[in-house]
Amino acid sequence: MANEPLFLNTDEAATMLNVHPNTILRWIKSGKLPSSKIGSQYRIPREAIENRVSRAGRGTRIIAVANQKGGVAKTTTVVNLAAGLGSMGKKVLVVDLDPQGGCAVSLGISTDSLNKTVYTVLMNDDITFEDVIIKTKQNFDLAPSNIDLAGAEVELKQLMAAEQILKRKLREVIDGYDFILLDCPPSLGMLTINAFTAADELLIPMSMELLALRGLNMLAKTVSKVRAITNPDLTYLGVLATKYDKRTLNSQEIFKALEKASQNAGIKMFRTYITNSVRFTESPNLKAPLILVDPEHEGSKAYNQIVEEIING
Repeated sequence: MANEPLFLNTDEAATMLNVHPNTILRWIKSGKLPSSKIGSQYRIPREAIENRVSRAGRGTRIIAVANQKGGVAKTTTVVNLAAGLGSMGKKVLVVDLDPQGGCAVSLGISTDSLNKTVYTVLMNDDITFEDVIIKTKQNFDLAPSNIDLAGAEVELKQLMAAEQILKRKLREVIDGYDFILLDCPPSLGMLTINAFTAADELLIPMSMELLALRGLNMLAKTVSKVRAITNPDLTYLGVLATKYDKRTLNSQEIFKALEKASQNAGIKMFRTYITNSVRFTESPNLKAPLILVDPEHEGSKAYNQIVEEIING
């Protein structure tokens, strides 16, 4: 509009981009935002901020990988898909929201030595994802976590708009990636709600166990609540069968039951399944996902098939 100022101060720019003013200052000092300095105040061209608003997150897909039951291969799925997407030339960020820090462990990174993690980002306005992201050798970037994140479940509840914090923080880095994968903890607490609020899509790994199957309905109810309150645009990417053992009748029966349950819930189920293999368990010893360590393995080929389905949508 004609009466809008051509230049903004740092607070006004931060409000338009929904980030902390310190982030604006960091972008100015690193050259990411043009500015001029009058006295002690920075003046930023409105056009530069509007351009950043228009391109922020354009084309970026944020995928939450979640299941409230542990041991269903969430982390295995995240790191293998991230490496597979990266191998296809996509820029990928993995955000580890599990206090167990499984993503870092899978890459041979000691979580005990990490001073800044996802916990630090969520609980401090002046710490951004740029401060904690690790450039890995496995074709993707990692925002790691450790046991400190366990405290966030309680601490987040005391903050205003607690379920929106991850979404707001991701805005600071979203335009640098094609995909952001969120590895959720095995619960439906505040960290998972943050992931569902920030995500565009939800991928649900389901192991071929009866107890895992029973949790699909509970997860769907949580998604319905998130859609009603914080993220009406959240969609299902699909259900992915994991730890499938072709030798057993049990896996075959649960796979069929999962197909029916997914259909009843209106959720797509991938036809490709991930086999139960000791090679997935061994791959952290090699500090890389199996999809890179042994690309000819049946499990690696299955994950590559899922990667292609995700890209081609």
